[in-house]
Amino acid sequence: MKSRQELVVRALQKLKVLAAGQAPSAEDAKVVDDEVVPVLSDLSKRQIYPFGDPDNIEDDAFVHLADILANSVAADFGRDQSEELRLMAEARLRELGAQTLSGQPQQTEYF
Repeated sequence: MKSRQELVVRALQKLKVLAAGQAPSAEDAKVVDDEVVPVLSDLSKRQIYPFGDPDNIEDDAFVHLADILANSVAADFGRDQSEELRLMAEARLRELGAQTLSGQPQQTEYF
């Protein structure tokens, strides 16, 4: 399992804002951290990948979530967003076919 902080750091590394082993600045970390729940909520609402506790991220999903998160905040760091990267990462998350995330059962909506 990976933590929310690890996800934020990995997204910053993917954006090339942060080198391996460096600690993120408070400002950079806040920009990315503020997107964690909205991004995970969006993925869950669109039934791409359910999420429970953002501090307990499944290892299999971690890299793909970091890609999506980095892409989501790319413009804030002077980078271009990539629709292709987002779609590829979302497809990989769908393939994981997880029944649970973060040790919590997937939430089901009844109509």
